[in-house]
Amino acid sequence: MLATLTGLCFFAFSTQPVQTKFVQVAPLLKLPGEPVRSPGQERAVVLIHGLWIHPFSKENVERATLRSWQQPDSLLVKRLAADSDVFAFAYGQNDALDEIGFLPDLDASVRRLHRMGYKSVVLVGHSAGGLLARHCAEDHPDAGISKVIQVCAPNTGSWWAHVHAVRRNQIGFLESLTKEVRSRAADGRADRQIPKETEFACLVGNGAFGGDGVVSCRSQWPEDLQKQGIPAFPLSTTHWSATRGKKGIEKIAELVREPLPRWSAERVATVRKQIWKD
Repeated sequence: MLATLTGLCFFAFSTQPVQTKFVQVAPLLKLPGEPVRSPGQERAVVLIHGLWIHPFSKENVERATLRSWQQPDSLLVKRLAADSDVFAFAYGQNDALDEIGFLPDLDASVRRLHRMGYKSVVLVGHSAGGLLARHCAEDHPDAGISKVIQVCAPNTGSWWAHVHAVRRNQIGFLESLTKEVRSRAADGRADRQIPKETEFACLVGNGAFGGDGVVSCRSQWPEDLQKQGIPAFPLSTTHWSATRGKKGIEKIAELVREPLPRWSAERVATVRKQIWKD
């Protein structure tokens, strides 16, 4: 059974509380209780999901529910569990992403893992989850986040966020992923940077239409991260396959395991040309 930590918080912009859930997915506990660190294990990986469209049920919008790739029996969790303890973070989507980012729950979960004895805490965020991971690292430099891996993250937004095929209480979350809102959010966060001691990488899906079919390559590896020397790794994958397909899983496991030093401006420029194909 999963060990669960659930937090409920109210915001002025929400009509319902935003629910969050932090669970241990590998190794699984035999009995209900607090998360347990494996003997001698020094690394914890936290998986953070992105948008999940809910066209029929407003109740499902509000629930903090793990995605299939965060589940204990998923290929990604099994792969990461070979050399890490694995946790998952889920959240309701009945508020704007930036408001959810203000919740203390993810930061508190990272600090909790450090108290359990992990020396390295790695956040792996897919899609909008990559933005939450980034904001957590930028907003809480003292939390001790060792590494962030963004997977197909819409740092500068996505055209797809204009498609409102969702329940009314999810529209705010979806609109917070548009290019216009992400641009305003970036202006408001212009003084925030990735802490120097935090390793960071962008896994850039480029398997369709100048990106992953949902988020463009330029949004996945934006100019502000390039200026900080944040490395990027192209992967021929689509948005939804990045955390489920074998190529994406192996690359994520590699990035979790290997050092990720900042790149020089020259290397950034070289890789940018390769990814942009210009």
